[in-house]
Amino acid sequence: MYVLSRESAAEAEAEAEAAQTRGLMRQLARPTVLVTAAVPKAKTAGIAARDGVRSAAMWTAPRINQARAWTAPHIERSGLAIRDTIAPKVCEALVATARRVDVTAPSPDVTAPRRRWPQVVAGTVMLVAAGAAAAVVLQRRKNDRAYEAPEKPAEAVTGPQAAQDGQLGASADGSGAEENVNRQSTAT
Repeated sequence: MYVLSRESAAEAEAEAEAAQTRGLMRQLARPTVLVTAAVPKAKTAGIAARDGVRSAAMWTAPRINQARAWTAPHIERSGLAIRDTIAPKVCEALVATARRVDVTAPSPDVTAPRRRWPQVVAGTVMLVAAGAAAAVVLQRRKNDRAYEAPEKPAEAVTGPQAAQDGQLGASADGSGAEENVNRQSTAT
């Protein structure tokens, strides 16, 4: 190979590297160029938007004021009509409800009506229970007399029924309880 061809090959290679580097530099510089070009356009767009908002505000301000001028008397008229017709009814309903809900203590001269039926029912239940107890006692006495043999006296009766009754010969004051215990102890 010739020396000149080596130099031209090296130059061609260097030229290719330089072209590649220039291409990369252009690619990297492109966003900067674009941003630089976009800044004045963005400023112009901002100014145009600000001017558009100002003109819209100037156009809508009188129309909004006209609408408010028309609406104010109508709202006032409606408020007065409600105050004169509906409000007294609502006020009365609220006051009546508040009085029903209030938990004030009743005055001493006013007493609430008492319900007496629970007392009547309780008294009736007590009478029925006392009558049932009396009926059981009388039935047992009747049964005890029916089972007794006619030849045995009442004091001599000792058995499971007499022990169950416990007070066969007891008097009303309870003095016969000792005799009953003595009879049961001698029988066993």
